[in-house]
Amino acid sequence: MITREATVKDWEILESFFKIIYRDNHPLHNKEFWEWQYGDSKYGRSFICLNDKGEVVGHVGANFGGGLAWIINVYLNEECRGKGILGRLYELARTYYPLAATAANEAGLGLYKNMRWIRYYDLVRYVKINPNVNDKNFSSICSSVNVDVNHLIKRDTHYFCQPSIKGIVLSDGSRAVSQENVGGLRIVDIENLEQLEQQAWLLGYSWLDYICSWNDLKTKDLEKNGWVLDHKSVVPWRLNPVEENYFCDITFLSEAPLDNNFIVHRSHSDHGRIGSLK
Repeated sequence: MITREATVKDWEILESFFKIIYRDNHPLHNKEFWEWQYGDSKYGRSFICLNDKGEVVGHVGANFGGGLAWIINVYLNEECRGKGILGRLYELARTYYPLAATAANEAGLGLYKNMRWIRYYDLVRYVKINPNVNDKNFSSICSSVNVDVNHLIKRDTHYFCQPSIKGIVLSDGSRAVSQENVGGLRIVDIENLEQLEQQAWLLGYSWLDYICSWNDLKTKDLEKNGWVLDHKSVVPWRLNPVEENYFCDITFLSEAPLDNNFIVHRSHSDHGRIGSLK
């Protein structure tokens, strides 16, 4: 079997593989999304294993951010397992940056434990509901809202160029993804919290959220301003489709120790991708 880096020229065999392993309408069924995710070596790469027929039978993706290669979209067919192929694919990613991961499932956690990776405190998600909204139950808060943000839309960063998301920059410089179809504004970067909130409520959003690692000191300001951990709110993490009472449970790991000041950003890994902008 051959392991190597994939390019857009591999799209046909990649698409066939992704359609077998992922649910209908998964973002990786879309060539444009794959090119955004893996087509530019500044931001990510796709590593594949090919069988003797030239078919993709294994895949490891890496999103580059914060000086790390965030391992995502890992899958090996049965014929690949137990042969050291995953290690070879990880080694290809490691040539770019040290390895890390978020949102590992149970199988992934077992794998990383066996590989002796470091597991940190899970990511935290804070939520604030618009204080001007009277009906604060789940069905009302997570309903569509009409907001006029066309004048705020930006595509000036790689993250904001992600297909199917609407990235906006608020007047204070804070950045966010608008999901007005479920009533919310998902904060990416905070500049001035009070101004951010004021503009969000004026625009008509029902709720805000912000996800980061536990050591992000901005969470202290969020708590002072009445933001709460998501399980104390009615706004679930999964919003595409909406899943009531499904809250944030995202593990953060790295292969080698990280600096104590390292903070996981929403653009790192795939917990902030359209497939995970739930």
